[in-house]
Amino acid sequence: MKRNLKWLALVAGLAVPQVLFAGEFAGGIEAFRSGDYKRALQLFEQAHSAGNNSSRLKYNLGVTLVKLGRYREASEYFYPLLSQPEWRDLARYNLALAAERQGSDLQAARHYRQVTASADSEKLRKLAGKRLRALAVADAGRHAKRGLGLVSLSAGYDDNAYALQNDLLEDVDTGDDSFSEAFAWGQYRLRGTPADGWRIYGYGFTRRYSELDSLNLASVSAGLVRDDRWRGWNTELGAATEFISLGGEEVTRQLQLLGRLKRTLGPGLLSLSYIPAYYVGGDEYSYLDGWRQRFGVKWRQPALGGELLAFYLYDNNDRADLVRQASDYYSYSPARHSVGTEVEWAPASRWTVATGVEFRQSVYAGTNLVTAEDGSVLRYQRESDRIKSWLSTKFRFTPRFSLDGKVVNIDNQENRELYTFDKSEISFGVSYIF
Repeated sequence: MKRNLKWLALVAGLAVPQVLFAGEFAGGIEAFRSGDYKRALQLFEQAHSAGNNSSRLKYNLGVTLVKLGRYREASEYFYPLLSQPEWRDLARYNLALAAERQGSDLQAARHYRQVTASADSEKLRKLAGKRLRALAVADAGRHAKRGLGLVSLSAGYDDNAYALQNDLLEDVDTGDDSFSEAFAWGQYRLRGTPADGWRIYGYGFTRRYSELDSLNLASVSAGLVRDDRWRGWNTELGAATEFISLGGEEVTRQLQLLGRLKRTLGPGLLSLSYIPAYYVGGDEYSYLDGWRQRFGVKWRQPALGGELLAFYLYDNNDRADLVRQASDYYSYSPARHSVGTEVEWAPASRWTVATGVEFRQSVYAGTNLVTAEDGSVLRYQRESDRIKSWLSTKFRFTPRFSLDGKVVNIDNQENRELYTFDKSEISFGVSYIF
């Protein structure tokens, strides 16, 4: 390892061979030394495409991507090097740098500690120790600041606000409308630290349509959470309440419990959650009274040149349901399975782009009974398959202030045509963190 450090520049991170290289690799080295990192990356990628799969080239690709602020892509090159003793310590140190610059301080500290404990190079151990101390100072500053908040304002267009069938939209003029949204979230730490303490949080959301007042939506929530550590997991246990209104009328009130576990596993972050809740419907929505239980799994890791999120959600409902005219019955108690994925890229240091897709299958408990005009009774169990896809972007003018945009498309297919629809939304807005 000491021999390698003679030609490894730790601060720049570049691995330079002891003999002259021809072609793209040598050109990449020269471009990196001159500070032309985009050109260096282009030449290193050409060398890789030409068949150079050496660990040295992978390391150079990683540190060049770090210089360009493309930390998630860089991590994809460093992780395979952890199994190679010659490159392990340098790769882990750069993984720590990449995690730190993405704001993942816990993951960065874990890598730095491993470098300080086991690296062969004294210089590398000192560098890792220095970064650990800097993280500790920054963490102390965050502890001193107990509060955190976010506000966002946006405006958009919904081409099917009522979520009607396409053929019905041909007969009405009120299916589409523009809207405005406002969202505010905040939390305050009552005592302790982010890893071991108590905090309160709350949020408010509203969507108002330009013409369709009956669809105006609003929700307000507040909760208390206990953060802790348990056998290597970051844990959250808490309770919250939420109030939801539609068209100015209360739809539901709910009380929910929250349990969440998070931990890093190799290159990724695993999150498990369980959220049971009891709902009480408003005057016109008593059929929504009852239980809702959600269990979720999320996995996040560097992949595909960015960051990959994969998730699964099970959502089970046991509601009062709706009974009309003694014989008509409508189930509002679906059991839902959702699976999806999202990939986020950072084309530039201030700009991120994400795209994702989710498939949701719903089966409603019980048999719906609907009396037709001729007195006959239609019996069916409601089932649906929904595909939701989206494309979003964020440009940060400052670390706190950003411009946001999003396009969402929903295709909902049901076994009763009345509930089949598709819709698209587009929105643009600004957000500020304080």
